[in-house]
This record gives sequence, structure tokens and C-alpha cells, in this order.
Amino acid sequence: MLEFTLHDAKDSLIKAADEMTRGTCLSVFDQFKGFKYPGVNRTLHDAAFATLENTLAKLHEMDYEPIANTTYAEDFAGCFDIGGGFIDFVSYNVIDYVGIADQMKNLFGNQGNVIPRINANMTQKKVNVYTFEIGYDFKFVELAKITNANTIKKSIEDIYKDAISVGYEFFAENVAYEGINASTGLFNSTTVYTATIDNSNAIVAHKGWKGTTDDEVISFFNGVFEYYLVNSNMNTKFMPDTFLVPTFVGSDLTGRTSAFYNTNLRNYILNFNLGKDESNGTANITITSRDRLNNAGTLGLGRIVAYKKEKRYLRIDIPYPLQHYITLPDIAHACYTSLFVAQISEVQMPYSGNAAELGPISYWDFTK
Repeated sequence: MLEFTLHDAKDSLIKAADEMTRGTCLSVFDQFKGFKYPGVNRTLHDAAFATLENTLAKLHEMDYEPIANTTYAEDFAGCFDIGGGFIDFVSYNVIDYVGIADQMKNLFGNQGNVIPRINANMTQKKVNVYTFEIGYDFKFVELAKITNANTIKKSIEDIYKDAISVGYEFFAENVAYEGINASTGLFNSTTVYTATIDNSNAIVAHKGWKGTTDDEVISFFNGVFEYYLVNSNMNTKFMPDTFLVPTFVGSDLTGRTSAFYNTNLRNYILNFNLGKDESNGTANITITSRDRLNNAGTLGLGRIVAYKKEKRYLRIDIPYPLQHYITLPDIAHACYTSLFVAQISEVQMPYSGNAAELGPISYWDFTK
């Protein structure tokens, strides 16, 4: 009986000890606190003497690249002519008619002795073509590091192609909007018809229509369409379909809502305007903000650019699209050098050759 009691007590103690330690994980450090290998640093290293933390680090699948954006491709959509190889200039012909027969002189019979005459004048114009060249050096050692580490999911060729593409996009946007090397672009041409906007009722200077009524804003857009219709003999195909506005104008148009809060002024103008009504609903327009227009215009108070987005009226040639041209080793600099080349022309506006005559592209400048 005594033996059984002691054995039972022993089991109870073991069970109690097991319950006390259940769920506890003891590390080597907890069991042997203060233990050190004599003369050896406890920090672990990998083969390259980098701390073990680097080897055990979690590598995200996503590479965080710079975020950049350009808008010229959207504003010139359908207006690019790509291909042709390396060239020096882009040339085109502009034909003018002088002495077009009117409706009276074109009648024969009693006035058969009147013979109308028409003269054709053809002028050849040319614009500059800019060559974009950039070289990229990649060190032999850096390439070896990346190859051995195998931690970059994207190929190094794609990385520098993307980097150079961003540089080219910014270059092309400057050519398209404002021009380079003393040339002009879509936003500042000296040959585009320029008119002014009467925003004298605005309560804040340099803010477009800020403080004016909705009717005044709607009247401006309808006025642009009316001007085009009157001066083109009601040619609805000649009317602008794109309005690029300063950002403060775009914000104002969107910020004005109806009493029912079911639409804003911008969407109202898009759906209800003189151009759409006169074309039986076939003419659709867009209104888009561009920050480069905030300080544009004759007085620097903002400019609205209205134009027909068609290659016939607005055009950019890209004879040689951006591409990798050649890669060669450069022993002197211990690197591979890659050359990237592209060509892009100045903006061409064949039907906007005189700032005093209405064309498919027009500027409307704020005066306050």
C-alpha cells in the first residue's frame, strides 16, 4: 500500500510539472545564458561576410521604380506619323487658291463672256527634326554583383531601357507642348489664331472664371463653336473637339454642381453645347486640364487651347522611334556602353499658318 502511494505521488508531481511547462519553448540562450564561444564573435556571417540578416531578409517580388507621367501622347493621339529612318527635316506642301469663282461668275449663258480664273499657289514648308541620343554605362563589377546575387527580378537591360524611356518621354513632351531650341509647340505657336476671354467679372485674378456665373462660362464654349461655324460656312467638321484648359479652370468646372447635385458644370458642357447641337449630336468634345497652361497666354494669366485632334491639322513625325542602337564594351571605363537613339520633329500645324486667321487650332487667353 505504501509503495503504491509513493508511486502515485510521483506521477502527480510529474503531471504537475508537465502542466507548468506545457506550451513553453526554451531556446539555447535561455538554457545556457551568458555562454559564449571563447574569442569568437556571436554575429553570424555569410560567405561574403555580410550579416546573416541580409541572407534571411524577405525579398519583395515588386521592384519599386520611379513614378513618372507624361500627357503629350494623349493630347496628340492619332496625330503621330512614325517611321522613315534618319532624316534632317520634315517637309510638306501648303496649297492656296486665289481667285476662286463665286456663284455669279460661275454662271454661263447671258454672262458667257465671263471666264473665271483660278491660280494655285503651293508653298513648301519644313520643320526641324531633333535627334535624341543617350549613352548608358554599366560597370562590369556591378553586373557581376547583380548576376551573382540574383535578387532583382527584372533584367538589367529592362531597367536601363525604362530609365532612358522616361528621359525621352520628358524630352518629347517639351517638343510637343512648348518646343525646344527656339521652336514652338502646341501651347505657344506664333502662327495660331489668338483671341481673348472677357473674364472681367471674375472675383479672383489669375483664376479664370472664379466668381463668374455658370451662364458666362457656358457662353464662352458656345461662343467658340459659333465663331468656328460662322467663319467656316457652318462646317461642323472643322469645329474643335478638344479643349485643354489650366488646372484652375478644370477644378472650377468640376466644382460647380447643379441644384440637384446630379452633374457638374464640366459634364453639362460636354453634353449640352452648340457644337453638339449643330452637328446633330455627332460632335463630341473633351475638356482636360494641363498645368503648363496655368501661366501661358499673352498676359501669362492662363490659356485655353481649342483644336481638332486630327493628323490633317496637327502632326508630329517620329522618323526613328526610341530604340537600343548598339552596345559595346568600354575597357577604359570598365563598363558596357549602350547607345539609345530616337528622332522626333517639331509640331506641324499646316492649317494654322497665320495668327490673324482662324484655323483648326486656336488660343483663348484670360485677361484678368
